[in-house]
Amino acid sequence: MKNCALLFSLFLFTLISCSEIANDDLSEITLEDLDQSEDKTHFSASLRELTDEEYPDNPDITVRHEKCLETSMKSIEFIRKGELFDVFLIPDSEEDDTAHLFEIDLMEFIPTIPEYVREDEYLSLISIVNQEWNRNQVKWQDDQLKTASHEENCVVNGEKVTRMDLARNCLNSYLWEVFLYADVDGSNKNFYHGWFDFPKDLYHELYAKRNGKKFDEVADFLENWQNPPSKKVDLNVLRTVKSESAPRYANLSDVMYPLAGERKKKQVGVITPTGVTKMSDFHTDASTFATFSPPGFYNRADPRTTELGRFKNLEGVIYRKTETNRGERSELHFNYSDEKGRKTQFIIGGLDLSALPRLSTEEANSGHQFSMGIGNHPFYEDYALHEDQCSLTNPNFGVLLDENGKWLDSHYIGIDGPLLHLDKDDPAILHVWILSFERHALVAHYVLDLSESA
Repeated sequence: MKNCALLFSLFLFTLISCSEIANDDLSEITLEDLDQSEDKTHFSASLRELTDEEYPDNPDITVRHEKCLETSMKSIEFIRKGELFDVFLIPDSEEDDTAHLFEIDLMEFIPTIPEYVREDEYLSLISIVNQEWNRNQVKWQDDQLKTASHEENCVVNGEKVTRMDLARNCLNSYLWEVFLYADVDGSNKNFYHGWFDFPKDLYHELYAKRNGKKFDEVADFLENWQNPPSKKVDLNVLRTVKSESAPRYANLSDVMYPLAGERKKKQVGVITPTGVTKMSDFHTDASTFATFSPPGFYNRADPRTTELGRFKNLEGVIYRKTETNRGERSELHFNYSDEKGRKTQFIIGGLDLSALPRLSTEEANSGHQFSMGIGNHPFYEDYALHEDQCSLTNPNFGVLLDENGKWLDSHYIGIDGPLLHLDKDDPAILHVWILSFERHALVAHYVLDLSESA
């Protein structure tokens, strides 16, 4: 075994847990008890890989590294270092290095009630639920990886690790994933994908420290996918409106979205309609997609139904300038109707439009993707952005409401959120695309002229 793996194995045998806190005990202790206790130091979880037979609908099959199915790892270890953690990926083979990250803040992976909604019980619940039910995958690469790993090279299955990802997936609590990448002709390709159950006692502890509440209060929602009730959402808790206008806009949903990037590989997840030629083909409640099943894989055998017929008729768009806890931001409000008499409001706010990339429509899949919920992290980000976009203060939000302003579950409706970018030739033009359930497709495209609004 190489030295780094050997030294780490010896180190594990010397670890002493100062306090074994069981799950039942944790639900009874106070935050002061947690702060004053000497918690467990070492947390471990076994890793599992899935074969192509177990995961036939894997969208990464066409883009992964040729060694992906033959790379295996034994376990993932979390070692406490004050408020931070060292993360070690222990190999099965004695010839492989231990992949690792040093001094990682795990708090940003934990579902969080933003500080500005904590006085509103309902919005606090919606925040927690949507953060757990939306993927957050974080990558370390290049200088980030070298700095974090304390090593110039880490070799697993004969490949130099060029990138390492951790992901809290969009299912029940504890279901996480880990990835390793290697360079192939200048592009990072995934050559290891493992699934694991994040240690429950550590999860409960971090949740309590992060939110000032016991995990038991939300366990049914996060562990068992219990749907929150549909109640009226007080948008004034999220921001203060300074001005609003009705911008000129065009609905360009009667053309096909660009089949590139994530949308190209995820096309396998579109079940119905078949033979899609334009985004408006999805504007029916008969649209279905591959669902995401435990421990975290796409499954065409269990089609996810939708209510995408709600997006049939776009009746109007409102643009607002708002004041948030992070200063002036932008908000967009789309109003829809359909032949069933349903009224639907799609509202996305807390947006810093100046941070959006300038892209052509052909490059749309490189736009910024925002998930539905309050204070959420993006679906995919690097560690620097992960730390900067603190979910305690992040003003971004996305909600679906009915005609009475009551919350609608976006997962049930069949969307994951907006994809945004400015026009490549004119920064006053904003492109808003709607991501389908699990981002398998783009189901709408609107172009807004904000020149007069600005």
